[in-house]
Amino acid sequence: MIRSLIVSIALVLSLGGGALAQGHSKADLDAQLKLLMQWLPGNYDNHEQIVRQSGGGFSPATDKPFHRLHTIFRRVNMPAIGENVLYVEEYRDDDPKKLTRVRLYRFTPEVGMGAIRLHLVNPLKPEALQGAHADLKRVEALTAKDWRVDRDLCDVFIHWEGGQFRGSMKEKSCNRPDGTFVDYTLVIGEQHHWVRNRARDGKTNEVAWELMPGTGDAFIEQTKARWFTCVVNHSPTDDMTKTPYLTTVDLHDQGGTADIKWPDGRDLVFQIETRAFTSPASREFPLFGIHEKSNMAVPIAYAYAVDDAERFGLNLGWFYTLCRLKEQGEARPDRAQ
Repeated sequence: MIRSLIVSIALVLSLGGGALAQGHSKADLDAQLKLLMQWLPGNYDNHEQIVRQSGGGFSPATDKPFHRLHTIFRRVNMPAIGENVLYVEEYRDDDPKKLTRVRLYRFTPEVGMGAIRLHLVNPLKPEALQGAHADLKRVEALTAKDWRVDRDLCDVFIHWEGGQFRGSMKEKSCNRPDGTFVDYTLVIGEQHHWVRNRARDGKTNEVAWELMPGTGDAFIEQTKARWFTCVVNHSPTDDMTKTPYLTTVDLHDQGGTADIKWPDGRDLVFQIETRAFTSPASREFPLFGIHEKSNMAVPIAYAYAVDDAERFGLNLGWFYTLCRLKEQGEARPDRAQ
């Protein structure tokens, strides 16, 4: 967390700190847009928010008022739509088949508003794009006839505020047929993506619909995920000196899981989550553990790593894994090192 904050500050300074802080000229907005397009792409998950609302620790997870939401942003090359375009794929309950949203985000500098303008472009057949985040050619091959462009009145205007981006629609601009209007707000930082999505009554201004009912003014708090590659070794004799290679799994650190079929017939699950502690609030620790799939609430074993750890392992004798950031490459399968 501390290192990522330093990197964030360095990146802001490299793009012109003063311009990012206050400026609304075309050059200023171009610099802000460049930073936004560097920050936003990635995977985001509100797993930690679910853990907090469930009581933390080994308490059974609850999906009320917030449910689990995973969002993927990938930059795409679609000049017919715009220069700065992101493909958005979102699903709930850690299940890619439970699609909740598939869109394109088109960003442009809007000097008249002193903001970055976000325009939404929706596919006519979103279900056909499930999993396209892993194969962007499927997205980039689509033509204008495959997309429905939303009204400009539903655009989101994003401003640089206090070291992060904050965006919303114009008041009562995105009207719906039922007499309500969309009230959509987002907050974007280097490592977070927060959203509040609801509709208000056009006459009373009261909340008439919420994406997450009962959350009031609270946001869906998603954190950017880091991907790890984990080599798994096993030992039929529980001898730590003899642990042959079993499998390799990829998973992210925001509650990511990977199923492992163990040689003795058990169905195991390896999980990594990033736990945030309140003292001090800036500390976050990777927590990784091995579970029986039939009992995800309580792990067989777990361990913590230091803040922003890029490599960590777990050795139970019969179970041995070493995880590295995915971009570092896979550890040697024969020795998991």
